[in-house]
Amino acid sequence: MVAFTIRIDQKECTNCGLCVKDCASGCLQPRGERPAAAHPEWCTRCSHCVAICPVDAIEHGGLGGGHLRPIKRDKLDAESYREIVISRRSVRWFKPEPVTWEEVQEILEAARYSPTASNTMDVGYTVVLDQALIRQTGLGIFSTGARLKRFMDTVPGKLLRRLFQRSETMQILERYGDRIELYQGVVARGRDPICYDAPALILIHGPESGRFVRENCAIAGANLTNYAHAKGYGTCYLGFVVLALDWDKKLRERLAVPRGRRANLALVLGRPAHRYRNPVLRPPAAVNWVGAEESRL
Repeated sequence: MVAFTIRIDQKECTNCGLCVKDCASGCLQPRGERPAAAHPEWCTRCSHCVAICPVDAIEHGGLGGGHLRPIKRDKLDAESYREIVISRRSVRWFKPEPVTWEEVQEILEAARYSPTASNTMDVGYTVVLDQALIRQTGLGIFSTGARLKRFMDTVPGKLLRRLFQRSETMQILERYGDRIELYQGVVARGRDPICYDAPALILIHGPESGRFVRENCAIAGANLTNYAHAKGYGTCYLGFVVLALDWDKKLRERLAVPRGRRANLALVLGRPAHRYRNPVLRPPAAVNWVGAEESRL
């Protein structure tokens, strides 16, 4: 049973056929000489029909309303976007000034337009602006990691290391375990080595099961961090927080991850304390060309 209607104003419709042509789900089809919602049950609510109609003749009841406006094509500057992409860095030093919910909401308003597989729109966000809780989270995760490293140096721990040496968690412990004394010095100086004393923590989550959920969250994260960078904010992805949330139910509750959802990305956000003068160095992209002149180079 479809809980929404798709209405085409026949007085406004110019019968250009763009909505039918661009409807990937097959919902809109010709009916006589006019487009019609022949199979609304197939609709994925992508809203391409609404976006492509040159005369705003389509009203989609499943999109929650909203205000249509023309795309500001004079704002689409490829060189500016390229500079955003190559200049964005992981920021680990932040100014102490707080970030307001209004500032974060503006960034999320841009991120929510990120594409999702089959337009599931299954990406959600948890925003933590309680700096004491963010610091508690970072120090707690570090403390747990330090205890685990000490255990791994015992006889039973060494046995577990051999048994689970190929696991993702064990590989992370091996990679960072040798630096534990360095991080302990950071903590002793009063700094959080996990969340970097940032004023905001954002978790990007999706359903625990489902196809392409992680990919959906990753795309949203990329758009979020790029837009935040363009607005003058710094961000940094936090793999340790995601790992801890997978294992710690109480932490999921403290950070308000909804039941039935998994945090696939975690990142901190704030005003950067320092600016990078140059882009970083990167090797050439590894590309396999198929059917192109470049393949013979």
